[in-house]
Amino acid sequence: MIDEGLSAFHNPALFSSKTVNFTLARWLFSSNHFSLGATLMNNHIGISYMNYGKIQGYDEFGALTNEFAPYNICFVIGRKIGAFGISIKTFSEKIDTHNMFGVCFSISSYLDYGNIAIGAKIDNLGKEFSKDTNIPWTSGTGVKYIINQFEFILETSIPDLTLSIGTAYTHDNACLLFGVKYLAPYNIIDDEPLTRSFSDVQLSSGLIISVDEYQIGYSFLYSEISKAHQFSITMNP
Repeated sequence: MIDEGLSAFHNPALFSSKTVNFTLARWLFSSNHFSLGATLMNNHIGISYMNYGKIQGYDEFGALTNEFAPYNICFVIGRKIGAFGISIKTFSEKIDTHNMFGVCFSISSYLDYGNIAIGAKIDNLGKEFSKDTNIPWTSGTGVKYIINQFEFILETSIPDLTLSIGTAYTHDNACLLFGVKYLAPYNIIDDEPLTRSFSDVQLSSGLIISVDEYQIGYSFLYSEISKAHQFSITMNP
């Protein structure tokens, strides 16, 4: 909501300058996440593709069946209108023979008061068509505070509670980043006691180097069950 790479996906109210952003992430078990976005004259466009690698299928008796490659693809267009942003997303997902596709909308805002910025959004207002079901909505808010060469960011979202805290330090053409995200657990079975563990926490760190109109970034994401390496290139022509 405050300072995320592809504003088309996160908050179209963020930027109005010319920007092109490319990101590639390598996840656990050969999963790959690719995203590409561009901003021009308050208009945003983006595409995101997640490939989970090849998975061997089995029948109910444990015998080998076919291999399949699950994926998720999402296309979004958005526009900044003053302090507000609107976007529409279409998505498609396939897991073996199971297919899903749908459309959803988001409404966001971004207010900049110099050293302090505030962002908010309501996301996933839409429908999935193959099962004719509504998409669970999400809502989030964030605050960014700048002091000298440091940026401090706090974000939270509901109804599945998440809390993110991040900081960035900039010196000359380099920017160091560090973040912590907490995802509140919830019970699938109501009678089971709620337990919390380190698996509810995600840690991340990164480095961004600016060279002329380019920004080259690397980040590492860590949790108890997964690790990821992410590379990004941002161009401001």
